[in-house]
Amino acid sequence: CYDQYLLKSLRKAAEKRGHSFWARGPDNAGTYNSQPHETGFFCDGGDYDSYYGRFFLAWYCQVLIDHADRVLSLARLAFEGTCIAVK
Repeated sequence: CYDQYLLKSLRKAAEKRGHSFWARGPDNAGTYNSQPHETGFFCDGGDYDSYYGRFFLAWYCQVLIDHADRVLSLARLAFEGTCIAVK
């Protein structure tokens, strides 16, 4: 499930690569609890290793990195000046 903003981002990335038909998530990646061998995307020799699969995984990884950067930046602002002890 992708929200409208992720789909827009995916569409832009696919069009930038010249493959507008890649503007969709994999339809064979299974569900939340699927094991890799139960899917066509993540199984040995699966679609993850295709041009589309590598494109999609690179795009998705960057989306996660960008999200983490935004969250951590806000956390830094929220906790700035707070002494946090770690054991």
